[in-house]
Amino acid sequence: MIALSPSLAAVYLLSFWTIGCTTGCDQGQAMAQGRCCDACPPGKHMTAFCSEEHQTLCSPCEDGYYSSQHTTFDRCEKCHSCQQKYEEKCTSTTNAKCSCHSGFLCSTNICSKCVADRCVAGEKAKMTVASSGQGLVQYSYLCEPLCPDSEYFDVKEGICKPRAQCSFLGLAEQFPGNTTHNAVCEGADRQKQGGPVTHMILVMCCVLLCIALLAFLSRACIKNIKKRKPCDNPINVAAVSSSAPNFHLSKEESGLQLIIQVESKYGDSLDPLDVEKVKTFP
Repeated sequence: MIALSPSLAAVYLLSFWTIGCTTGCDQGQAMAQGRCCDACPPGKHMTAFCSEEHQTLCSPCEDGYYSSQHTTFDRCEKCHSCQQKYEEKCTSTTNAKCSCHSGFLCSTNICSKCVADRCVAGEKAKMTVASSGQGLVQYSYLCEPLCPDSEYFDVKEGICKPRAQCSFLGLAEQFPGNTTHNAVCEGADRQKQGGPVTHMILVMCCVLLCIALLAFLSRACIKNIKKRKPCDNPINVAAVSSSAPNFHLSKEESGLQLIIQVESKYGDSLDPLDVEKVKTFP
C-alpha cells in the first residue's frame, strides 16, 4: 500500500468534489459508474463503489494509517514517523505530531527528523530552507550572535547587557569582551577587589567622624551657655567701683562722687554742712 502525500490527496478530493457538484451529487458523494456514491467517513477508506445491490463499501484504516476527512480513496494515508518525540500519537482520524529533545532542532516542517543544535551560549540558530518537495520542507541552521556587537549575553541572568566602554572611563582596554563576557578595563580588577569592604570601611569612618564632630560641637555649646548664665547675687557697687580703672579726678569731682556713694548707702540726703565737710575731705 502506497501512502499519498497531503497535496496529492487534496487534489483527489477536489477532483471528486468538482465531479460531484457538476453531476448533481450531494456533498460527501462522488459519481461512480453513473451513480452518486457516498464517500467513506474519516478513519476509513473505500473498498468498493456503490452499486444497485449495495452502497459504498468502506474499511477502517490499518495501524499506522489515518484518514482525516471524507474520501473515496482506496487507501488511508501513512502516519508520520517521529525520530525523537511524539507530541501526539497517530490515530485512525489524526496524524502524529512530532518534536525534538532539548538541544535538537527540527530539520523538516513536520519535525520528523532532528539535528543537533550546535550553537553555544550567546548564539541563536537561524533557520533557512534547504529544499522542498512533495509537501516536505527541509531546514538547515546557521549560528549567529544573540546580542548586538555592543552587548554581551549574561549567562546567569539570561539577558543581553551593554559592554563596558573603557575609553569613556579613561582606562585602557585589557580584554575587548565577546558574546558571553564583558570587556575588562585596566584597573577595574583592583577596584573590584575588596570593593565592598572598602566601601564599608569608608562609610564607618564617615559615621564615626560625624559622631565625634557632633559631640565636640555639643560640648562647646554647653560651655558657652554656662558662661552666659546671669549671676544670682546682686552686683556689689563698692567692689565694682574699686575694680574700676583709677582715673585721676579733681578734688571737687572726688567729693561729689563720695557724696553720691554715702547717700546711696544711708538712703538720706546730707545736710549742707556735711556736704561742705565732704567736699573739704582730702
